[in-house]
Amino acid sequence: MNKENVGIIEVYRVYRDYAKQIFYITFSIFTLSIIYSLVATPLYKSYVSIYPTNNDSNLPSSFAGLDGIASTFGFNLSGSDASTFNFPDIVNSRRLKKEIVLKKWDSELYENPVDLVDYWKLNEPSFISNIFSLKPTPQDHLQNLAIDHLSTLMTVYEHESGMITISLLMEDPTIAAKIVNYISDWIQIYISDEMSFKATKNRKFIEQQLLSAKADLYDSEEELSEFMKDHPLSEEGPEEFTERARLMRNIEVNTQVYITLKQQYELNKIEELKERPVLNILDTGDVATEKSKPLRTLIVLASTFIAFFFSGFMMYCYDGIFKKGTKV
Repeated sequence: MNKENVGIIEVYRVYRDYAKQIFYITFSIFTLSIIYSLVATPLYKSYVSIYPTNNDSNLPSSFAGLDGIASTFGFNLSGSDASTFNFPDIVNSRRLKKEIVLKKWDSELYENPVDLVDYWKLNEPSFISNIFSLKPTPQDHLQNLAIDHLSTLMTVYEHESGMITISLLMEDPTIAAKIVNYISDWIQIYISDEMSFKATKNRKFIEQQLLSAKADLYDSEEELSEFMKDHPLSEEGPEEFTERARLMRNIEVNTQVYITLKQQYELNKIEELKERPVLNILDTGDVATEKSKPLRTLIVLASTFIAFFFSGFMMYCYDGIFKKGTKV
């Protein structure tokens, strides 16, 4: 068939000549889409919305130098640890998903609480396993299957404003709400524990520096005391005056370092013990009252339109091949 003949008239002719075939194909797909939308397991969506908390620095401006020195040793004294955590990465971590999979959840489908491996019946032998008498699937592999399936149902979206939405689709709306709320609580506890650990680490670092500064201050004071015993003020010359000024300057510097470290040590002791709100929960997970999937109307309409145009394309190709064959 020449390309010049391809046009609206040609398309109309194909749909007119093969109307019966196109109707049968379209009607078959239409029927299958209705059956699928009715048989497919309904999924219910629940979500939480959170805002990370911006922790302001606890260091006065005079401590900026100390913060820089500590950072060279891998310690953060600024108190802004929460901003270093990436919340989507935490939600997508295998550690969190494994805890969700292994945790027992109350479900209306079971009398007793079940984990997600049992809930999704992943531990039940398949038809092929029964025929060939295969060994039961290892528990670790079942957990991996449950984690992979959970990943396909979970969505994490980070908005430009900084808000993070964590949504989950589940067959049981109650479990979906419980899991997303569990995720927000788990993130809160995890980051709070990590920040407490870092605060303890910082406190120990400052404590060591404080002991060293105290020893330096004591040595400088002893050095000045010994110098004053050997060189009274009445016998002091230019060299002795210069040496005395140097020793007194060392005491002033060591005193300032000790005071700064002592203040920061007390601040870190408080930081270590206090509770830190690391996120603000805007929306908690509620039990969905309407299913989110499958979208039956959309599935039926989309399948019907696709089948209608695809069947027309098939008949157009068939018509071209058939006519070409008859001419030969």
